[in-house]
Amino acid sequence: MLKISQIKCPVNREFSREEIASKLHCRPEDILSYTIDRCSLDARHDELVHVYSVYAKVRNESVYLRRRDVEAGEPKVYEMPKPCRLPDERPVIAGFGPSGMFAALILAECGYRPIVIERGRPVEQRTKDVERFFRDGILDPESNIQYGEGGAGTFSDGKLTARSKDLRVQKVMEELIEAGADPEIAWQAMPHIGTDVLQKIVRNIREKVCRLGGEIRFETRLERLYTEAGKLHSVQTSRGEIPCQDLLLCTGHSAKETYTQLLAQKIAIVQKDFALGVRVEHPQQMIDRNQYGIHYGEYDLPAASYRLTHTSSVGRGVYSFCMCPGGIVIPSMSEPETMVVNGMSYAARDGKNANSAILVQVFRRDFDSGHPLDGFRYQKKLETQAYIDGYTAPVQNIRDYLDRKISKQAVIPSSYPLDTAYRDMSAFFSDEQNASLAEAFLRFDRQIHGFADHGIMIGLESRSSSPIRILRGMDGMSAECAGLYPCGEGAGYAGGIVSSAVDGIRQAENLLKRYAVADSFGHVIK
Repeated sequence: MLKISQIKCPVNREFSREEIASKLHCRPEDILSYTIDRCSLDARHDELVHVYSVYAKVRNESVYLRRRDVEAGEPKVYEMPKPCRLPDERPVIAGFGPSGMFAALILAECGYRPIVIERGRPVEQRTKDVERFFRDGILDPESNIQYGEGGAGTFSDGKLTARSKDLRVQKVMEELIEAGADPEIAWQAMPHIGTDVLQKIVRNIREKVCRLGGEIRFETRLERLYTEAGKLHSVQTSRGEIPCQDLLLCTGHSAKETYTQLLAQKIAIVQKDFALGVRVEHPQQMIDRNQYGIHYGEYDLPAASYRLTHTSSVGRGVYSFCMCPGGIVIPSMSEPETMVVNGMSYAARDGKNANSAILVQVFRRDFDSGHPLDGFRYQKKLETQAYIDGYTAPVQNIRDYLDRKISKQAVIPSSYPLDTAYRDMSAFFSDEQNASLAEAFLRFDRQIHGFADHGIMIGLESRSSSPIRILRGMDGMSAECAGLYPCGEGAGYAGGIVSSAVDGIRQAENLLKRYAVADSFGHVIK
């Protein structure tokens, strides 16, 4: 089998074996079979093309091996862990976001019948709670953008960007497709699902876990661990104690109460750098025109996205994150009288505005007072400072921010579903952070014409990553508590839907290794 790259196909033509044959200069009938590995859109030249890489079986393959963009290769396949002996107690998973969902899937497929505890509600009820909040400004601290089935990613763009070559990514994509995602996400360069489709996928994954013997207990909060001689033996929840030798901690980046309790029980938690910033909004047409150039208006092109980075003169990184083409800015707080925003898109991405987080690095020196949870305290202080009655969001034109004046009128209407009010956004950042953001905005304006003059800032985006890391060893477990597996974004090991899901799979595999079966020679079956 051959791996063939840089196969170009005009966007108005359906890809077929003819394009592969043209690349190899052979007959179409010589292409015996093929599967698409990757596809991206190239709008840089006079012709608008999709660029494919494929795996193909071809007659007389050795003839083509010296050709440019051709090599021998076969698609690698994720292999499920081998059967293991069952532990005395069913494993428990705390949290049913991406890491918890995929950990549960792996364990359920291996016959481990996991018990999942989730402090929030099922996605069907959670969606109603979120919609009520958007409509009436009534926040439910237990069912919101942060807490509930599917985690924070359920109400997002559903972007599935993964730069990792980890084969677990393939498993994630396969499960998402089985649960209802478009099969094309397996090979798109920038796949996304959209929050409306994600809600259905989350429900379908839950139903699969349950069919395989797993159990989901909603509105059940993890409260403390019970250990003996450094080993876990049960967990206390808001609905009673559960016998437990193995706990996968998948509680997300906003479960501050859980991390406070773990720290009180001497679980090793350390500070780490993170990022915070604002959401920016621009007319989607402006982004499309800039990104597609001379091809703007041709064919039925999707809403364009962007990815921007800058390292400031004082060494702080500033970058776009979770860019939502045709999306909306949403209130994303989990605590009363705080202000947090995020971005969300539906599958169609047909909103008038594009939005993206623009984040600046927060170093430990910005918040370190000697306590492991100082990052959370730093977040809370700013989120409280940004709060305006009724969850009104502070807004400022980007150009006015650069000119250091409060806006009197927004250059574009915001998509934020509740009220907005004009504020000085620089009040939320240090002098060094503000200088870095200002530098970045000017640079981004040179890359996307109109970025500064036709954009607005909405704050505060403070939940893009966790300010802590719960330490774990090579076996995935906490050194202080055998059987505790810190996992995903909240534990400081991921940042996004796919990386969190991959870490959930990785930690499920580590748990399975603990109960690995030995063959007749005493060798562990991996």
